[in-house]
Amino acid sequence: MYLRQRSKLDEATKVPSQPLPSRPEHSSITKQAEHVPSGDDEMDPALAIEGVYIISVAARILEMHPQTLRKYERLGLINPGRTIGMLRLYSREDIRKVRLIRRLSDMGLNLAGIEFALGTADNLQLLNRRLQALADNDESREAIESEISALLRSLGLSFED
Repeated sequence: MYLRQRSKLDEATKVPSQPLPSRPEHSSITKQAEHVPSGDDEMDPALAIEGVYIISVAARILEMHPQTLRKYERLGLINPGRTIGMLRLYSREDIRKVRLIRRLSDMGLNLAGIEFALGTADNLQLLNRRLQALADNDESREAIESEISALLRSLGLSFED
């Protein structure tokens, strides 16, 4: 629409372009694609993290106030990761857990009841992993998975969206 013509600069007045400074190496938000694991070294767990959100973005996703997320962390209901600068980083699992907390709260549980329910769900998932490791075949694993999932659903504790 209203585009102004840029004034043309001659070569003598141009400012030489300088490359942008890179992120410091100690930052936890450095480029993750730089490290390509070889066959002999283990995968760094920090590189496996996919979606992480700072508290303001997580609060928008969850449609709640950031102070509520801080309260849940203070109570030990969630435990978001931290950067070196101590910013909270919420993973997809943290987002799912907060949605579960909200669902349990809507069912009428107070925060102490929610803490108990989350502990029970965590114990059931640990039991599931242990039973899966002990299972001899795929059929046994599927049966264990379906039973634990049914139990979690019956308790209203499913971690799935």
